[in-house]
Amino acid sequence: MASSGKAAPSPCAAARGLGAANGRRDIAALLVDEAPLTRESLSIGLSLRDTSLHMRTAASLGEAKAMLAAGAPPAVVLCNVVSLTPPNSNVLATLRDAAGTFGSTPMVVLVDGEEADLPLEASRLGVRGCLPTSVGLAVAQEALRLVAGGGTFFPSPFLHRLAQHREAAEDDPPAPSGGAALTARQRGVLQRLREGKSNRVIAQELGISENTAKVHVRGILRALGASNRAEAVRKAWQSAGPADPQTLSRGWGRDRD
Repeated sequence: MASSGKAAPSPCAAARGLGAANGRRDIAALLVDEAPLTRESLSIGLSLRDTSLHMRTAASLGEAKAMLAAGAPPAVVLCNVVSLTPPNSNVLATLRDAAGTFGSTPMVVLVDGEEADLPLEASRLGVRGCLPTSVGLAVAQEALRLVAGGGTFFPSPFLHRLAQHREAAEDDPPAPSGGAALTARQRGVLQRLREGKSNRVIAQELGISENTAKVHVRGILRALGASNRAEAVRKAWQSAGPADPQTLSRGWGRDRD
């Protein structure tokens, strides 16, 4: 068969031509995701859908740091902090590491329904967006463009949760003397432990899942070196007056963890 001497354009190349014709601004984006399947699928999918969105990928924060040191920073970072979190480790700690790694570079984090506190901590750290894993590529593409252009992207359920968190925080008293090492959310949980509230009530008041409330209780016990809820409250408020024993016993009898 005769050949023209020119290589046939690939589908990607043809798509790039269309993208240029559409006149969309070129944006350099970095996807950080330890899981190969989601990293490659998301990167390729976004690149094919929006060919002016130039995706690079990194499998770890260390690899991302090396890429940043070697060249110009991207306009936006999309980070799957759950995939970067080792087993039995705290995803919020990974989020803080990621925020420190990218500094002023706008960052969007992937979030699913199980990570109730991730959007709250992301907002506190100055992260510019939370992208639910339930959305499609079209929404992901526009979210990255919005954040790269200086905007923020927090879907309405997350905004509602942020409002609930702020309202709950306004009602919380100052941190106890022994709880200085706790996060703001843990201090809110600790105050409710002092009031003898169950995990279910704590979850309802703070707008989180009951399982997340249990995780916070365990974190408080570890941080304060306490073996149970009563001891945690005693250590946290050791320089203040003790809580009402009758109030405490009403809640602690229901929730042991």
